Amino acid sequence: MGDRGEMLDYLLEELDELERVRCERRMQDDAQFRAEVERLRPLVGRLQGLSAQAWDHVDSSPGPEPATASHRPRVRRRRRPALRPLVLGSAGVATAAVVLVLALTAGSSGTHPHTVVLSALAGAPAGSRATATITGSERVQLRVEHLAPTDSAHYYELWLMTDTTHLVSVASFHVNSRGSARLSLLLPAPPERYRYLNVSLQRAGAGTAISSQSLLRGPAA
Repeated sequence: MGDRGEMLDYLLEELDELERVRCERRMQDDAQFRAEVERLRPLVGRLQGLSAQAWDHVDSSPGPEPATASHRPRVRRRRRPALRPLVLGSAGVATAAVVLVLALTAGSSGTHPHTVVLSALAGAPAGSRATATITGSERVQLRVEHLAPTDSAHYYELWLMTDTTHLVSVASFHVNSRGSARLSLLLPAPPERYRYLNVSLQRAGAGTAISSQSLLRGPAA
């Protein structure tokens, strides 16, 4: 199926556990492969919201019966309603159809994903950073690296903000033992209404206001 098929199966959560671990190890070792996965991630997310009419472009009829068992189409383990027309056919047909729908969706949309970098502010751990891929006014894919792991009394918060009086919370999150997190989030407001994406360190039980410990910040639009 090739690299693109592996990327799509990973993003659609259609790999088994062994394949998923192997793909994630490759993403760690191969920067170009990882960058392509991240480029496709917001586009694949848009498939979930496609109407039934969007699938009219896709030929989902089953392909020819394979000659040997070794070429048997992969069984899809997690069928999503919007992708059902694709998984009825062979794995090759499904992958080609996903690529086609991605191309049609990207070409017909008036908005295109863009990625911004959230840089470390004073007090942030050395090397900490985040990248945010924003799709239209609806979703952000956030990748955080090298933040300090939190204890039970603290957590991180992502904000859309212009200043401390004009802001809205996007989500609370924790990082793993390596200080990393990967999040797919719905935006509560259009990002162009705000100047920044901001990550702050919050104390549990201290209320919902933004703390004085902002660690990462980058342009929202």
